[in-house]
Amino acid sequence: MSLTEFNAEEVTREFIEEGREQKALEAAINLLKMKILTPEQIAQAEGLSLERVLELQKEIPVLV
Repeated sequence: MSLTEFNAEEVTREFIEEGREQKALEAAINLLKMKILTPEQIAQAEGLSLERVLELQKEIPVLV
């Protein structure tokens, strides 16, 4: 395997991981807005840290 091939594989892997994280964040935001699950449950379901879910919760505007 050449250095170029290795770099391409690494970049692809990082890109996929970033996409997965973005999807988990989007899902967590949607679940927080629905107010059905606790932040702890959302963190577990989406593979995020509780701290990150709580940060997201603070960023969501209050819907009246």
